[in-house]
Amino acid sequence: MTQTCRDILPAIAFACSILFLGCAHSDQTTPLNPERELSESDSIRDLILNNPQDPKAYAARAEFKLKNGDATGAIADWDLALRADSNYAPAWEMQAEVLYQLRQFEPCLDKLENCLERFPDDVACLMRRAEFAIHLNQYEDAFDWLNSALRVDDQLHEAYWMKGRIYEATGALEKAQSSYQTAVEVNPSFFDGFITLGIFLASQQNSLAEEYYRSAMELRPNAVEPHYNLAIFLQDSGRYQEALKLYQKILELDSQNATASYNQGFIHLEYLQDYDSAAFWFGEAIERLPYYHQAFYNRGLSLESMGQTRRALDDYTEALRLKPDYTAAAKAKERALSALN
Repeated sequence: MTQTCRDILPAIAFACSILFLGCAHSDQTTPLNPERELSESDSIRDLILNNPQDPKAYAARAEFKLKNGDATGAIADWDLALRADSNYAPAWEMQAEVLYQLRQFEPCLDKLENCLERFPDDVACLMRRAEFAIHLNQYEDAFDWLNSALRVDDQLHEAYWMKGRIYEATGALEKAQSSYQTAVEVNPSFFDGFITLGIFLASQQNSLAEEYYRSAMELRPNAVEPHYNLAIFLQDSGRYQEALKLYQKILELDSQNATASYNQGFIHLEYLQDYDSAAFWFGEAIERLPYYHQAFYNRGLSLESMGQTRRALDDYTEALRLKPDYTAAAKAKERALSALN
């Protein structure tokens, strides 16, 4: 018995791992060798003692502190660098970047204004300033900042990508697509750009989405995002067997991925009417995520469709325990109780 009241888990593609791109910053890896770390610290201390008016010495210590998780100390050292030389641009850039990452937006904006007052062509500060304007929906201002950055360096793939975000937000879809494509043409290794293009084109039901997802997969073969996004696209396009293979691939990359299991169950339930396989995959999703109330509900539908009403009732009950206001599960439970009485 196939039910008509299925709870469909929204098929939402992974967003870019970045919302907007801004200032570039140094690699912040944790040192693996304590002796080397101590030696580096001593070298920086000596550098400051020997060159107390050199902003680069304080900047070096700031980078060292940031690398070791001391963001507040890094900001303080960049302040010292600016006291030594207020025209030392990297200190303005890095303070703004770290303050932004700490979500201290007002002081970050102050640093950006100071940076651009002294260095109107500083690309890092122009890009971050554009980002602020985008967050405030000040799109004309954002375009001005971005265009200023592109006049300095017309190969800034992030600037074209950000223009694409603005065009998309304002409904200028052809310009958005063009800007996104320019971003990946300028930088063929721009993983997030390919992901964005795939999501954008998939929303337009454009078959080219598959090409961009596959390009992202080539750049990062072990990344889940492009595999997942392509699987969703194939699923929405009715290419169920191809989608199922990709979900299997995702489980090879991430064995605890509950959504990849759930979506296999959903394909078997909703499109293939293979209720036994559907129940299995919803069970796999529950194994990976025990509070997955949608999986309990849909496994219940699968079991009920096979005539296993009492087991289905148990799943509906558990779905309601996890989410008491789950209307679809409540109706399914009432239906199952009626069938058993």
